[in-house]
Amino acid sequence: MQYFKLQIKRILKSKFTWISLILILSICAYFLRINYIVNNVDSHDLSQAKSNLIIQQHNIKYFGKALKDSKLGTQEKKQMTGDLKEAKSTSKELQTLIGALKNNDWKTAYPIMIRQEKRNLASAKKDNLDNALLAMSKRDLRQLEILAKLQIPKENYESIKGGFFVLQMMETTIPPLVVLAVIFILVKIYSAGFFERMRLGNLLPQKKLTLTEFYTGTTIGFGYFLLIFFLIFLLPSIFFGTGNFNYPITAMNPQAKEYIFIPMFRLFLPTLFLELLSFAFIAAVVLLIIQLFKRRLVALLLSVFLLVGGMVLPQFVIGVRSFAQYLPMSYFFALQPVEGMFGISNAYTFADENQLVTYPQVNFRNGVIVLVIGTIVILLLNCLIAKSTQKGRKIK
Repeated sequence: MQYFKLQIKRILKSKFTWISLILILSICAYFLRINYIVNNVDSHDLSQAKSNLIIQQHNIKYFGKALKDSKLGTQEKKQMTGDLKEAKSTSKELQTLIGALKNNDWKTAYPIMIRQEKRNLASAKKDNLDNALLAMSKRDLRQLEILAKLQIPKENYESIKGGFFVLQMMETTIPPLVVLAVIFILVKIYSAGFFERMRLGNLLPQKKLTLTEFYTGTTIGFGYFLLIFFLIFLLPSIFFGTGNFNYPITAMNPQAKEYIFIPMFRLFLPTLFLELLSFAFIAAVVLLIIQLFKRRLVALLLSVFLLVGGMVLPQFVIGVRSFAQYLPMSYFFALQPVEGMFGISNAYTFADENQLVTYPQVNFRNGVIVLVIGTIVILLLNCLIAKSTQKGRKIK
């Protein structure tokens, strides 16, 4: 307990802790500012409705002039009359939709949006669009139907409300930044236990030193993450609200390659649990590297290379995803396995997202198994190395 308290005090006094915290929050604040700007212009739905209205008004003028042409045959005139009638009907519907969207009258807006989306889906099927585009059209229709049933206002992806914003940041931004900062912190506190490549703890009668260090590192890492997580959730929530926790968040059934919707509140606990296991694994790996190399700079570089590199590699390299389920680092982006969106919902994907390639093996259940087994194995190695050095044997 004394060791734990000492390290907590050391972390709280460290300038790096506060500088890294401010830096991460500043990066997230930058994205919040972008979202704020986006939310202060017309929403995607409103912009699309206005554009479609302009097109329909142009069609009305065109068909009106064309019908005055005396050279039109009976069949052409009948077709043109039908097109004019449809254009006027669509124009009136769009005007109603625009008014409803401006006034946040979702009870009026949703039925119109659902009808439009059904027409879009029918058109996509008629035009034989690829499966990915069809899946997205079905996704949009299903989301509108759920929102209409729940009578929840539709949110932009770039939302400024706390719940939506923290999930957006969890998809790609927070995990690598926090993991990098935690590695620096853990290397500093673990390396402080060495002097001239000798582990000072071995001079003390501490049978549970390794477990104490592991527990301390895990607690510090996950505590640091939780602090950032709740600040990023809390600060937007104070000014813009939390958002509705029943809101259907887009997720994926990777086996069926179908979009599904999960209420927001069901995403938080599994995501946080995977993050806890992730930081336990990180603490064990950093401690092992410190024990093996006993040099702060070497340990820092190796930890960053293995842990940060390992978590980012499957996001960049498509080939790695075939065995990503066996890499503990794949689950550091904890929200992606929970949503079933690994390889789909992150900003690093650049090669196969348009084909809707899914990776069902990278899921919450496998994440728990891989992280627990990986942590236990690394922790046992830590204990063996600590025990051998206490007996005076050199580890090469």
